[in-house]
Amino acid sequence: MRFAVAAVLLFACTATVPGEPGAAPSDDGDAPPPMLPVGTEATLGSAWTSVGFGVAYQQVNAGSAILIAYGGYTAKLAYSASWASELVDARLGAVGVGQIYAVQGPEDPGYDAKEIGNSKLRAHLATIDDGTSPIYVVAHSSGSYVADELFAQLERAGSTDVLARVGYADLDGGGGLTSTLVDTMRAATFASAHDPTLAQGYSENHSTAVALADDYAPHATSYLVSVPDTGCTSGAGWCMHDVLITHRPHLDYTYDLADDYTDFTNRAPTIEYLDSLIPTEP
Repeated sequence: MRFAVAAVLLFACTATVPGEPGAAPSDDGDAPPPMLPVGTEATLGSAWTSVGFGVAYQQVNAGSAILIAYGGYTAKLAYSASWASELVDARLGAVGVGQIYAVQGPEDPGYDAKEIGNSKLRAHLATIDDGTSPIYVVAHSSGSYVADELFAQLERAGSTDVLARVGYADLDGGGGLTSTLVDTMRAATFASAHDPTLAQGYSENHSTAVALADDYAPHATSYLVSVPDTGCTSGAGWCMHDVLITHRPHLDYTYDLADDYTDFTNRAPTIEYLDSLIPTEP
């Protein structure tokens, strides 16, 4: 069993990453009780239900498949909710996704605080999961560490039947999984972005995505989202980092979670990588 090297995301971080050797098992047992952050109710609307700290759920149509969207470092719950809804509207609703979880970003880049209510999400998932439908998990940036925690919890609980239906996309994030865990999943892809019109046009964690896919091969794959004319400045890896969310980030030199996760007007959402997770017809 081998562990992938974790990426350093958004800011330098030396703390142990969840899922790496030496990291304490976490079921977020000490997390605050289920609640939405102050003011989030008005932003999200009444259709969303809190199921744990930093986690909200909504059924958007009759589809039985499930999406869990993990936002990156400091992404507010409302940002993740907007992004998750856009993924369903743009692609996943057409393949049966009707139930979505939005998860806010961690408060630190390496998810040291382990504050997100993944154990509450897992318990709620058991009440709405039909036991056969696909489960899509997408995690941007440091949100990958929070997703890793959920997968580790499912493995410890013996929920291999759930993991076997998971299609996971790590979007320019890090890694703290094991090869055994990845092999249990239905599909796993590690995505990064490239703008071929720029002299230096790769997303900040492109090399990490390629390395993680290689580490978990042959079950995992890498996916390069190629988008010309993103508006990013050449060499602006953090602007390209948000090309995993939208084809045209709002700032040309860095990420802008508040707008890139929520404003898709005349800005196509990034959905190409999802095709690598959608089950093919038998």
